[in-house]
Amino acid sequence: MRQGYQRILDRYNPSETIAFSAALFAVVLWGLLPVLREQVAQVPPLQTAAIALACAAGVARLCAGLGEGARATAGTEAAALPFTRGLLLAALLVGAIGFYFLGLDWAPPERVTLVTYTWPLMFVAASEILRQGRVGPLVLAGCTLAFAGTTTMVLDQGTAAGSLSASGFSWGQATGYLAGLLSGLCWVGYSLVLRHGVTLGPRAWPRVFGLGALLALLIHLGFETAQWPLSLETLVICAVIGAGPYGLAFVAWAYGVRRGPARMVGALAYAVPFIASGALVALGAADLDWRFAAGGAAILGGVILANRQPEQA
Repeated sequence: MRQGYQRILDRYNPSETIAFSAALFAVVLWGLLPVLREQVAQVPPLQTAAIALACAAGVARLCAGLGEGARATAGTEAAALPFTRGLLLAALLVGAIGFYFLGLDWAPPERVTLVTYTWPLMFVAASEILRQGRVGPLVLAGCTLAFAGTTTMVLDQGTAAGSLSASGFSWGQATGYLAGLLSGLCWVGYSLVLRHGVTLGPRAWPRVFGLGALLALLIHLGFETAQWPLSLETLVICAVIGAGPYGLAFVAWAYGVRRGPARMVGALAYAVPFIASGALVALGAADLDWRFAAGGAAILGGVILANRQPEQA
């Protein structure tokens, strides 16, 4: 037993623990997004994203000003964010959000969410291939188990009994599923760029969020009907979304994927539907049933399994 404890201590990495905690913080904030979004459902998705990202840019700029002279991470901070990289990150960020909302408008939400949340598996697989040229069996098994947990929670009884057996082909639904897949691919690209590019310093985030807000606004003006004027309560909720799920969460996720264990951080993303469902249950907007408990247990087991070393099996 003493040798087992010593083995755990030898493998303990404070830096990775902090990074994992940052990723967990981001996942919790993303899990609260459906509740916040429900409060401003009358506002078009990309208009919400534009306002939220503009608020995120303001919050990031304020934090950068308060932390002047200090490094955001223990690594070397980039002196400046190249415009092309900032534009790429902003485009991937807006794509992840915009394609997901588009998918929700065209296809059943539970199935679009299921398609979108194939991205943690793709991210972990891509990270493992880039790191060691292959995907380990425990990593693949852990991500698959976590995905199965998400499936259990996302697909309700109505879907299992009827939707999956619906006859006929709908181009609208096909477009929705494609949009969900594109959203997932944007998440993969965003996470990989953050993990393998230069470390973003605190001054970079206002530019990324600002570019994201501008892109979301341009797409909104081209494809959506603006909802205006907005009440003070609606503006405050949009600002909260910007400061939390669209602001601090993205910064925390960047730190988590940059310095944390990719296999565990990637599998952790499957907890977003679990946290979202828990928040809805707590607020009385959803009922608690066996799928919630079974799905949560599978997600937790998948995260643990994905982080096990081969010699532990």
